[in-house]
Amino acid sequence: MAVFLPAGPPQGAALLRIYNVAEALRPLGWRTAVLPSKLTLAGRRRYLAAARPDIVVMQGVRHALNRPALYPGVPIVFDIDDADFHLDRFAGPMREAMGGVTSVVAGSRYIAEWCRENGAPEARVIWTGTPVSPAGGPAHAARPPVVAWAQTRPGAYHREAALVARVMAGVAARRPGVTLRLYDRRAGDDPAFVDRFRAPGLAVEWWKACPYRDYLDSFGDVAVGLAPLCPETPFSRGKSFGKVLAYLDRGVVVVGSDAGEHGAFFTGETGVITDDEAAWVDGIVRLLDAAAIRQEIAGAARECFAARLSVAAAAAGMADVLASRAGGLRGPWSPGCLPRSVRAGWF
Repeated sequence: MAVFLPAGPPQGAALLRIYNVAEALRPLGWRTAVLPSKLTLAGRRRYLAAARPDIVVMQGVRHALNRPALYPGVPIVFDIDDADFHLDRFAGPMREAMGGVTSVVAGSRYIAEWCRENGAPEARVIWTGTPVSPAGGPAHAARPPVVAWAQTRPGAYHREAALVARVMAGVAARRPGVTLRLYDRRAGDDPAFVDRFRAPGLAVEWWKACPYRDYLDSFGDVAVGLAPLCPETPFSRGKSFGKVLAYLDRGVVVVGSDAGEHGAFFTGETGVITDDEAAWVDGIVRLLDAAAIRQEIAGAARECFAARLSVAAAAAGMADVLASRAGGLRGPWSPGCLPRSVRAGWF
């Protein structure tokens, strides 16, 4: 049995890496449970004491109760898909966590390497997976010249935003009438943020934050999806495929930076991956003018996506990790096996 401690409610990374994976593990022979993110520490401890799982999967340290030290004696696999150790408020808890886990599951090689260097007994890379929809979205011949940058909180990614602005200005100069679509506009965001992207021949949209299903559906009229990564920003070095998954599932052709995990997945047949801004501009213009080529690239990319970036693929990797760690245990733990001084603080 495996119990999962998510970082939040079932959306975003918590949905993809915790809730979906926990469900997909069941046909593979695991009993799984995901504890609500609002559950108190006492509630978590009572459940774990009663269920006596073989292993616990903890999603990062963004949740205040996701601290291995709070669960002494519990075998913990630590799951992280962002370089939170580069964020001041999480750097300390991240380093402390490495000494209290039995294994780490990382979303990228960069994160896995940091975890090993900071005391994790082992760290394996499991790319974030997502459910694969039955169809890849509308045919490209019917898609208008819309280019999406589907970044969560795009205003926080200054270098990436500047890159997108420069590239799209170049695209619009050669192909007027193109639309850039931004995502995740929230209450309190500065509406002037879109002004930095405006250029002659370019229309700019900034869509409100929405449920994940609506987010996926929004790509039905998108021709090209942008995936900029600027390693000069340390946090960006840990990025993998979070914002690319929706593109691939809905048949959007990806143009991205040659950074992070992109080069380990994409080939010349499945996307345009380069750090050359001129190549970005040229590639986007050519793709917008060639629906048949976009259709071919999208089809090839979706096949690779289903095989390597699906929930099933992520769950298979997680099952291997859990089996290897749980198999080395002496038996299901319980607070009754812990010293009296530790048990006293659990309830």
